[in-house]
Amino acid sequence: MKDIRLVIGNKNYSSWSLCPWLLLKMFDVDFEEIQIALYQDNTAEKLGPYSPSLKVPVLLHKDTNVWDSLAICEYISENILGGAGWPASPKRKANARSVSAEVHSEFPTLKVEWPMNCKASYKLTPSEELEKEIARIDAIWSCCRRRFGENGNYLYGRFSIADCMFAPIAISFESYRAELCGDANTYMQTLLDNPFVQKWITLGRREKEPLSIAYASTA
Repeated sequence: MKDIRLVIGNKNYSSWSLCPWLLLKMFDVDFEEIQIALYQDNTAEKLGPYSPSLKVPVLLHKDTNVWDSLAICEYISENILGGAGWPASPKRKANARSVSAEVHSEFPTLKVEWPMNCKASYKLTPSEELEKEIARIDAIWSCCRRRFGENGNYLYGRFSIADCMFAPIAISFESYRAELCGDANTYMQTLLDNPFVQKWITLGRREKEPLSIAYASTA
């Protein structure tokens, strides 16, 4: 058994599972992946030994158990990556943590109307409320790239937790044909071109479980 184990849900639509999985992959951390199919009759029973909340993702590191996607990413950065999960400068780190917390707690309409679905590929017309959320994400991506992106192609130049948190949204935006400004669209493509995001999408499309979105099972 490896020291680090990550419990995730279905790759096709468990958006929050992607966040810590991508962070571990990008920093070449050796871990055991435990995948539990969501929305099945025995899902809660299978999650019980790992997750106090009966949700995914969950990180098991030696004798420590961490649940909730952002908390897991924070833990990985602090205890496994020596803080490298965030930008180095205090100003950039504060900004990155702020936008990561925002995507984690906000955008409820996006999560309902345009849930991550790796198999989806068609244009959906957003509601008025969803248009506002898309515009806010567009503004975050464009502003961060202009202010902080001079040293690379990710949101703050080099890869960080903020990119992990936005990767599922990039998949949704591509699936449902979101219209973005130039800077935001370029950043979205950077996320979609990431080899590990590509691998996640490919594996998600191969899954056979029925598509039933139930966000209560993810965090």
